[in-house]
Amino acid sequence: KASAEADVHALTEKKKKSDSMNADMIDQIATLKERLSSSDVSVQLLAKEKEAIESEKTELLREKALLETDAADTRCQVQALLEEKASAEADASALTEEKKKLDSMNADMIDQLKTLAKEKEAIES
Repeated sequence: KASAEADVHALTEKKKKSDSMNADMIDQIATLKERLSSSDVSVQLLAKEKEAIESEKTELLREKALLETDAADTRCQVQALLEEKASAEADASALTEEKKKLDSMNADMIDQLKTLAKEKEAIES
């Protein structure tokens, strides 16, 4: 009987240890589940943040494309203005030359008028 009681006592101790280990494992599993749940939430938040960043990237790329188009348009406008300026400068140069010719012709005509006036005066006297 003493041997049976000792066996019962030993089995009871083993069961207590087993129950304690089981309770510890249940606590560890609960802790791991909480960490997993927290990790899942973090993953979901990161996924949303990634999506927002991708959306912002897409918008920035669209804006960049618009700016590049605007820059190309501006370059074309600048080129057209440079061509217009060159044409205007050529016109101004041609008009300056024409004015010089007219000024020369005008001076010649004034000289001719003076000569004619002198001739007329000589004839009249």
